[in-house]
Amino acid sequence: MSTLILELSDTQLHKLERLAQQRGTSIDALVREVLDNLAAQSEYDITQDPLYTIKAHETGAPADLSQHADHYLYGARSEG
Repeated sequence: MSTLILELSDTQLHKLERLAQQRGTSIDALVREVLDNLAAQSEYDITQDPLYTIKAHETGAPADLSQHADHYLYGARSEG
């Protein structure tokens, strides 16, 4: 295990101390837990998110509707 030395403001240190006390753990253990959680979030696979896996609903709309919405709403532009 490695040792890390860092500077914290008095406010940050007091918050860490209070949170560690509330959880019944040490500041060291609390910081390790937060870092582990942060690392797990950055490894999150978006393709497994339920929102990502929603199947498209068949509407019969043109495939390029989002790219050409104005054309479908207002028709072709008149030149002149």
